[in-house]
Amino acid sequence: MPPLDHVCKRLFSDPSWILKCLVGAVLLAVPVAHFFACGYLYEIVNRARRGEPLELPEWEDWRRLFLNGVAAFVIFLVFTFAPLVVAWTLTRPLFWLGAGWFSYTPMMPVLLLCFPLTAGSLYLYQKREDYRDAFRLWLLARMLRTTGVVLVAPTLTLVGLLVTGLPFMTFTLFIGFAVLGAAYASAFRQVETALRSGARRG
Repeated sequence: MPPLDHVCKRLFSDPSWILKCLVGAVLLAVPVAHFFACGYLYEIVNRARRGEPLELPEWEDWRRLFLNGVAAFVIFLVFTFAPLVVAWTLTRPLFWLGAGWFSYTPMMPVLLLCFPLTAGSLYLYQKREDYRDAFRLWLLARMLRTTGVVLVAPTLTLVGLLVTGLPFMTFTLFIGFAVLGAAYASAFRQVETALRSGARRG
């Protein structure tokens, strides 16, 4: 997959990147309007999936952004929000028992898996825009297994960014998901292309 610094340079080469991200951050903080921000992130992942230049798109075609944003948000709820809520609930008994930092142990595997799973599910959904594709768990597991450890570094980067950027939450979230969404999709595309090339040679 492209190095994270390469992804960042490409996405933020636009002189207006701060303004575009600020628009996304504001929309992300407003109920219902957050679907537009999710649709924008959807478009970034979709461009990376198709192998197009990694650039921040313009804020346009708001109807399409909204509809795609609903799909992206549904996938986010299933593969990120719900698992995190379950993991957080499991930390409470440990916290009450005085386990200290070990109370957050149930969160660790979820944090490492939920973001790549969400990106992988979105990647599959975008091919035909069919929810059945998004929830093919066996295919998602194969994608993550095949892509392997290259997903660990960007995932840890995203977790660290969310923790350190907590005071600027929606701005940090928007930038983090934009960069990591493009990086994940690029990684999945590279693996998919390599597998197809190998199949043709075979």
